[in-house]
Amino acid sequence: MNDAILITGAFGQVGKRCTEVLLSRGRTVIAMDLRTETTMAVAKAMAEAGHPGTLRVVHADLLDAAAIEDIAAKHRPSTIIHLAAMYSPPSYRNPALARKVNVEGTANLVRAARALPDPPLVAFASSAAVYGSRNPHRYPELITPQTPVNPIDQYGQDKVLAENVITDSGLPHAILRLGGVLSPDGAGNINSDYLLLMRASPGDNRLHCVDARDVGMAFANTVDRRETINGKVLLIAGNNSYMHTHRDVEDDMMEAIGIGRLGPRASLPGDPEDDGGWSFTGWFDTTQSQSLLDYQHHDWPQTIAWVAESQTPAARRVLRLVGPVLRLVLRSLLIAQRRRERRGRYADPWTLIANKYGPAILAIDSATEPR
Repeated sequence: MNDAILITGAFGQVGKRCTEVLLSRGRTVIAMDLRTETTMAVAKAMAEAGHPGTLRVVHADLLDAAAIEDIAAKHRPSTIIHLAAMYSPPSYRNPALARKVNVEGTANLVRAARALPDPPLVAFASSAAVYGSRNPHRYPELITPQTPVNPIDQYGQDKVLAENVITDSGLPHAILRLGGVLSPDGAGNINSDYLLLMRASPGDNRLHCVDARDVGMAFANTVDRRETINGKVLLIAGNNSYMHTHRDVEDDMMEAIGIGRLGPRASLPGDPEDDGGWSFTGWFDTTQSQSLLDYQHHDWPQTIAWVAESQTPAARRVLRLVGPVLRLVLRSLLIAQRRRERRGRYADPWTLIANKYGPAILAIDSATEPR
């Protein structure tokens, strides 16, 4: 075994920050991602940054089993940080392909790792989505690694199935279940899918966020902590300053970019009597993960400032100028849209989302029977 680290999804929101941390530490990183204009631009900038480590870029699809096997055999990584996936809500547009990428792709990676003479540690990016709809009125306690998984959507189910592939592999591994990852990158990814998910979520839904820089640090720190994290499920989220409701997170972000807060009328509440009427997340107990990985280096105001600083001064000035009118228009549009959709008193997010994308985006109970 050599000292190389293979990162899948190496140029994404978390991957590029993890890669930069490891390169700054002088490590050799095999950065694997799809070949796109965006990933190539990130790779070029990273190569020109002058980090003391060694960057080796490889382009491959997780579904190309032969290519994955060749990459693993050639570089013989000591650690595999598996970040690549089809995430929600884009995965809802093609749940069958998402299942292949997220589960079969993970199986291809595991087979390649098992063929190596020295088994690498696999650090896997899972998600809060594995816990499904979380009613804070009936389940007010913090989510822990022992909290049973109960996915409500296809994406959460994909993550449970991929976790099973890894834990059943016999390889050294750590499962990192991520809260809501935030960075300036997210503003550029807002489209109709994300807007629907935002509208669907109850305003009083608990949301435990985390700065993308801290997630990158968490994964980077797995590399040298193999013995202490092997076999563990670790919950990755920010410190207590990152525990908010969905409405507050969205309003803080709107304020950061200059539009301002939309307030409580922009969202419907969740139904206290309906355990399936909430979005997939809650507040995490991060005591163990922080103790083992020492990754919580930012506070909520610092993340908000990071997002705000990503806006150009001119854009912020314009948005602040038109903000009062824009907020009024947005509130009115949201209320009118809810009336057209005949939404009731409560958010009922999964009915709205399934009506948009079809029932295939919902989890199938038989695929997530207890292990």
